Amino acid sequence: WGAYCRVTSAICPPCSFIIYMKQTIITILIAFVPVAGQGQVRCHVIGTVAEGTTPIELKIYRDGEDPKNSTLQPVLKNGRFECDVEDAQIERWHIVDLGEVMENGMTLRSGEFFVEDGATITIRLDGDKFDIQSSGKEYQAWHAMEQAAEVKFRPAYEQLDDNDKQKMAELEDEYHQWTIDYYKAHPMLGFLFELDGRLKGFHFNDTGLAAMLDIYHRQYTTLYPDHPVHQRIAEREAWGYQICGRKYNDYNVRTMDGQQVRASEYYKEKLTLVICWASWCSPCIRDACDIIPIYNEYRNRGLNVFSLAHEFKSTDAMRKSVERHAFPWLCLVDLDDEFGVFRKHGTQNSALFLIDRDGTIIAVPNSIDELKEKLKEIFPDNK
Repeated sequence: WGAYCRVTSAICPPCSFIIYMKQTIITILIAFVPVAGQGQVRCHVIGTVAEGTTPIELKIYRDGEDPKNSTLQPVLKNGRFECDVEDAQIERWHIVDLGEVMENGMTLRSGEFFVEDGATITIRLDGDKFDIQSSGKEYQAWHAMEQAAEVKFRPAYEQLDDNDKQKMAELEDEYHQWTIDYYKAHPMLGFLFELDGRLKGFHFNDTGLAAMLDIYHRQYTTLYPDHPVHQRIAEREAWGYQICGRKYNDYNVRTMDGQQVRASEYYKEKLTLVICWASWCSPCIRDACDIIPIYNEYRNRGLNVFSLAHEFKSTDAMRKSVERHAFPWLCLVDLDDEFGVFRKHGTQNSALFLIDRDGTIIAVPNSIDELKEKLKEIFPDNK
């Protein structure tokens, strides 16, 4: 649910600081004061809504839970609501306008806070922006990082030309490195929550995840050592995600003829491009077709390729597509998610993974052009 409605500053580029949609609607006046759960940690939430702003259906929910199932539904009286939120330990919680999601398919009305014992959380909704403050020290540490990032990166981002992809990429790289350095210098529980969330919602192009895991193992395992977030991180890290900058994890998969094989048979000690695709995904097929001439250009220089298809019920459509487009590489398949291959790759269909000869994922190109540029680095024309 987090992905559809919010941009997390620790993951996304500095543009997350300036995406504010403005609209004017009427205020509603109804009353309800909910209390969450039975726990050892309790905070008090005081919420207000600016005049001219009307939430449709606010929901407060615990990180990782479905907001539709939450019983915490703040409803306004005279533009104000209050509630207590309890948990077994300090955890990250969210507030979202679920009604707007249901009506429009998305919302910018989303925010987060930490349930810290004795803390007072003040939440103000103005237009599409939640302003959240807390007396809790861990949230204050987290919020201080967000504020520092906004001061540093927002002016530079506002000056960018939308068409200048190189400068955008450079700014994003600078932002991500700044975030990593900040986490190193300012240990905080918010880092653990962020890492937990990114592992849970793993996506193949989260290229900063490897650095976060490195920091975690060097510096953070002793921070709140009894907190269950450590167990969650360990369980999700053990799942075998294909994380850029780390080793490509081996797995079982099948050939089109149904034979079970190990993926390592096809990438070990080879520079390998793995193409994730599906017969029901038109953009995937277009990309695969565009890779054929690239493969033909570099195959004799050491580029190895195989593809993984995400299919359901049968491989008939996959076979037809492979034959129609004459894919020249080995085509493997995970039928009906038998081996969870695509979850490990952080995608449902399209993705590219470039694996070095030592088994390290060195790139996850987001486009065919990015793939071409990376291969030019690896295979310079003068060599």
